[in-house]
Amino acid sequence: MTQTRILPLDQAATPIAASPGQEVVLKGVFVSKHDGSMIDAATTTWPKDAPGGASVDSGGLVDWEAGGLHMNSRDPVTHEVHAIVTGDAAPACSAAGVSAPCLVLRTLPQARSRLITSREWVDSLNGRISIEVPEPALVAVAPSTVPYLQGAAVLLGVALLGALAWTVHRRRARSAAGQLLALADRVRTKLKAADPVLAATLTPAVESAAQAVRKRRVAPESREAQRVAEALRRVEQRIEAASAAEEQQAADELLQEVESALEAADEMVPAPRRM
Repeated sequence: MTQTRILPLDQAATPIAASPGQEVVLKGVFVSKHDGSMIDAATTTWPKDAPGGASVDSGGLVDWEAGGLHMNSRDPVTHEVHAIVTGDAAPACSAAGVSAPCLVLRTLPQARSRLITSREWVDSLNGRISIEVPEPALVAVAPSTVPYLQGAAVLLGVALLGALAWTVHRRRARSAAGQLLALADRVRTKLKAADPVLAATLTPAVESAAQAVRKRRVAPESREAQRVAEALRRVEQRIEAASAAEEQQAADELLQEVESALEAADEMVPAPRRM
């Protein structure tokens, strides 16, 4: 929605509610009873009986740069002026005690050039200038880009769901229950590679412990849960001890085979002849 107000002449600077990059439009004109000149926001149109004859100059009513704006276009016939808020420093606004950006009036230099007071100059002006601050235009989306935007939205949604699931999973894994279940899963995996007799003995106990945690029969922070965790650690240690014993046995067997092969090789080498 466009904001519209009338430019007052009784204050040196008028603040406007606009952000950097936003457009400000001033429409209208004042006619002076003093010399017949027509003054809009950016130009002065002199009558034919003025010194120098009919002409148009760029001295308008507003000092754009001093108020943190930049004029883009002006029309001395329709008296419509377009400007953009620059966001630059506007010391004239601060000097007038208003916020930037603002519309700084040039009534004082215009009065001095006519050898009259600022009050006399303002009193000679008839008419008005309106200030319009249009709302920033919405970006139009071409129909051909809609499928791509929809696809991007789906991908974004999937990514957000994945991130949410990962966050939930990480929180669960860090919890007491998550750590206990991770221990049970680790022991179960090691049992699959363990000695079948050992696995058949220990697997039911590990499964029972995991089910008790999942079904919340055992509170993760309770003393009972600590006992379950300690029992699972002992099972893990027993599996590792059994694996270590098997590895040692295999190494011993390999060592015996190597030594036997070396002995056999020594027997095949003929003894050196004496000279």
